[in-house]
Amino acid sequence: MSLVLQICKLAMACEGGSIMNAGGNIVKDTEALALPEGRRVGQPGHDAVRQYLLGRLRETGLSPFSGESFELPFSGEGQMFCNLAGRLPGNNPGLDPVLIGAHYDSVIDAPCADDNATAVAVVLAAAEHFKEHSLERDLVVVLFDSEEPPYFRTPLMGSTRFYEDHCEGIRFACVLIMDLIGHDVEIRHSAAKLMPTLRRLVFVLGSESDAALPGVVEWAGAEAKGLKVFPTLNRYVGDMSDHHAFRLGGQPFLFLSCGQGEHYHLPSDNLDWINFDKVRHVFALVADLVRRIDSTEMTGAEFDPVEFEIRMVRKLIGPAFPVFLKMIGFRKLGSRSDLDALASILGNELVR
Repeated sequence: MSLVLQICKLAMACEGGSIMNAGGNIVKDTEALALPEGRRVGQPGHDAVRQYLLGRLRETGLSPFSGESFELPFSGEGQMFCNLAGRLPGNNPGLDPVLIGAHYDSVIDAPCADDNATAVAVVLAAAEHFKEHSLERDLVVVLFDSEEPPYFRTPLMGSTRFYEDHCEGIRFACVLIMDLIGHDVEIRHSAAKLMPTLRRLVFVLGSESDAALPGVVEWAGAEAKGLKVFPTLNRYVGDMSDHHAFRLGGQPFLFLSCGQGEHYHLPSDNLDWINFDKVRHVFALVADLVRRIDSTEMTGAEFDPVEFEIRMVRKLIGPAFPVFLKMIGFRKLGSRSDLDALASILGNELVR
C-alpha cells in the first residue's frame, strides 16, 4: 500500500463528528474495485467485482430494488450483463424517490480507479450513511453495468436497460449520477495561478432539468467547504455517462464529474493519482444534495439557470474574479451567451 493511501486511511480513522467520517469505507472499496486486471465486461475481474459489490450491498442493509435479488441481469450480442440495484425505504413511500448511481465496469483491463471505482465507492458510502440517517423519500441505489464502449449509448448500456426495463411509471425526484470524481483538476492557463484551489473543482451538470435544482445545488455548494462546485449546463458537455437515459426520459438529474483528466481510459488510471480527501468531500456533497432534495418539492419544469450559474462562478473565483475575466479575454459575465463562450474556453483551453 502506498504511503498516500496509508495517510488517507489514518485520516479517516481519526476524523470524528463530520459527515465525511461516514465515508470511512471509501478507500477500502476503491482498492477492492481497482483490480490490476480491470473489470471489463466478460472478463474474470468483472465477475469478481460484481460478487464483491453484492456483498457490500448486503452489508449496507438495502433491500433489493426488484424481486429477491440485487442482480438485474440482461443479455445481448451473446454477452451477459448485470445491473445491481437496491432500495432504502423512506419514511414517506408516497414521495418520489431519489436515485444515486455509478457504473462499475471498466473500459480496459487495468485498474480504472477513477473510471469509475471512486464513484462506486461514494455510492456505497452514501447508502451506508442514509441507512443510519433515514430520509423521507425512498433512496434507490444502482450500480450500472456496461457503461463503457462498445456499449456506451447503445441499447445495451446498463443504465438504459435499467431505466427502460425497470422504471416504467416511476417519477424520480432527482437522479444523481457520478463519474470520474476522484482526481484533481488541472487548469492549463496562466489564470490558474490566481486560483490554485481550482484543482478541487467538481462540475455539477443538470440544474436546468428542474427549476428547483439550482437552489438545491447552491445550498449544497455553500456547505462543500473542501470543494469548488461549478454548476453548468449538460449541453456544454453532452450525455457523457449514465444520466443519458434519464435525461431523455425527462427525469430531473444531476451529474457530478471532475472531467476526464490526464489518465482517462489509460492503464495509468490507478490508485496513485486519486485524491481521497477530495473523494470524501464529494461524498459529503452527495449526502448534502440528497438531503436537500429529500426536503424539496420538484417543479417538473425545466429552467435556464443563467443567473444562478453566473452567481456561482463569481463565488467560485472569489475576489480574483475581475482579474480572471480579463486574463481570459472577457469584459463581463452577464448573459447566457457569455456563459456559452466561457464553456468553450473551459473545454478548449483551461481544464483537463
